Amino acid sequence: MMLQVRNCKILVLCSFILVALVGCKEKEQPVNPYVDPGTTENPNWALSGDNDMSASMTAIVKISFAKSVGTLAAFIGKDCCGIANYNAGLGLYWLYISPATQADGNVQLRFYSPELKRIFVAASTVPFSNDAQLGSITEPYTPDWKVME
Repeated sequence: MMLQVRNCKILVLCSFILVALVGCKEKEQPVNPYVDPGTTENPNWALSGDNDMSASMTAIVKISFAKSVGTLAAFIGKDCCGIANYNAGLGLYWLYISPATQADGNVQLRFYSPELKRIFVAASTVPFSNDAQLGSITEPYTPDWKVME
């Protein structure tokens, strides 16, 4: 009887060590933004300014395992040139883009998810064109996202 109790204790101890080792191995994996809690606080992006040039975008944000509620922003270089909040009625973002200087570049979209506490960046950029309109209510622009490093 004493031998059985001792074997059980050894088995439990070995199981605990195995679980601990597997846990350590998993921590070496890259961060999964959909599972691991984020640490990014709301970036509170601010517009850099505006000029006579502008464009508009109707967009939808689709990120797996997260609500689409957050803040969508447009950047040309380091300048924030547009900010939009979620329109709950339509489930869309209406983004007005107005660069701080004469725009000669590409618009990069960024999305802050307060639920995941992460900033996502669109995988591709959109060339800025004065008076352009990208997306509509019936066919919104839908970028692919990646986690900002």
